[in-house]
Amino acid sequence: MIDWQTIETVLFDMDGTLLDLHYDNYFWMEHLPTFYAHHKGWTEAEAKHWLMEKIKQKYHSLDFYCIDYWEDQLDIDIITLKKEINHMIDFLPHAKNLLKQLTTLPVQTAIVTNAHRRTLAIKDDAIQITQYVDKDFCSHDFHLPKENPDSWPALADAYPFNPATTVLVDDNERVLASAATFGIRQLIMPLNPDSQRPAQTMQQPDNFIGLHCLSEILPNNQLSD
Repeated sequence: MIDWQTIETVLFDMDGTLLDLHYDNYFWMEHLPTFYAHHKGWTEAEAKHWLMEKIKQKYHSLDFYCIDYWEDQLDIDIITLKKEINHMIDFLPHAKNLLKQLTTLPVQTAIVTNAHRRTLAIKDDAIQITQYVDKDFCSHDFHLPKENPDSWPALADAYPFNPATTVLVDDNERVLASAATFGIRQLIMPLNPDSQRPAQTMQQPDNFIGLHCLSEILPNNQLSD
């Protein structure tokens, strides 16, 4: 699937790519609505509907991913709430193995996430994810979400890489399409970002490579983590 001898840079999304998206989905769709219902004196159904409508209005914007924004909008301490379930933070199958194997290759690796720095800190405290890559970047560093094509030149200025010899692994198809405009050729989409949900369907199967498990791109075909 990947000719690793031709690759110089590997860029990874975090949530739903290296880490199980179940933690984030559970937080926003279950844990937060339950808390907010008690906070506002609403039913859980009312709280979930209201929150989901607010969140939908911000899809694919930087605010959608911004903890500061949501704390201001909801007037609650989201970080403390997130930490209440940090035992759910975990790698997807073979993610650690892939990251470890890449350290044996002459490639540079980076996490490039839309997640807020404060969210990344929670994940890092729980499972030390940044120790497995050379660099880590958040979209807030560039004031643009990865869905915005202008984010990729900004990333390249901060972390020089050749798009022609770069692999991007990201479970967000809009992000992959955005990266394609910058010339990144190896675009891989994990189809099982949430271990507790069915596989997602690619809308552009001819443009990107769908991946059911990260074991499919292990350089050495070694499956043990």
